[in-house]
Amino acid sequence: MPFATVNDHSLHYTDIAPLSSSQPSPRTLIFVHGLGSTQNYYFPIFPYLTSYRCIIFDNYGAGRSNFKAGTETSIESVGKDVLALLDHLKVDKAIVVGYSMGGMVPTQLASTSPSRVEAAILIGPVHPSPQVAEVFKQRVPKVQSEGMESMANTIPNAATGPQATALQKAFIREQLLAQDPQGYIANCRAIERATPPLYHDVRVPALIIAGEVDKSAPLEGCKLIFESLGSEKTRKRLEVLQGVGHWHCVEAPDEVGRLVREFVEGM
Repeated sequence: MPFATVNDHSLHYTDIAPLSSSQPSPRTLIFVHGLGSTQNYYFPIFPYLTSYRCIIFDNYGAGRSNFKAGTETSIESVGKDVLALLDHLKVDKAIVVGYSMGGMVPTQLASTSPSRVEAAILIGPVHPSPQVAEVFKQRVPKVQSEGMESMANTIPNAATGPQATALQKAFIREQLLAQDPQGYIANCRAIERATPPLYHDVRVPALIIAGEVDKSAPLEGCKLIFESLGSEKTRKRLEVLQGVGHWHCVEAPDEVGRLVREFVEGM
């Protein structure tokens, strides 16, 4: 399994080469997953992205990227990991894709390191607020006392839409059970302490994909982010998936995959 040591910790990543491409130098996409998931969250949409290089990694403290006790993480540190992994793989510029907690990273990087970001794709992005902070603050003592079972037994039903299948919910449950509780807690605290990125400084093409019944990243927050982006009106899009909750790439992989492909093709 490929690991990269960046910023004093090890990240497990997957680097998928394009199967075919009409471009002499195909675009590179790098994917940042959300709280409680892993890089596997994105795999259902990759059949739509075979013309591009796709780099996916487990966030520090999630999946196979082990967490060191006594350390912390933040949206800014995840962004630094993205840039360091791109450096490790000798990639100058990429389309940054982020989901949920990771959905804050494309705008954070586009506003602070614009030379490294070709475009931003936000899937169910969390918009930091006192209300959001309180939700994730409350998860910490629950996981401390009950472990990941407490999340695995509730989130697959509570955070999906009415069309989600039992198999999809089982996949979500497995990702949650695979989490290191301490890493999950550190990432809960990262969301709790997050502040909104400087949306108005984002000038790159941007796509936001929202779930109509997403309770974790409500449509209102996605609309606020969309309106706040500094990207020109013709270079930003907001797409709403009907009947979809917070696990977009699992609940509606065909819709998400097509939207991402169409957006990249149209750049």
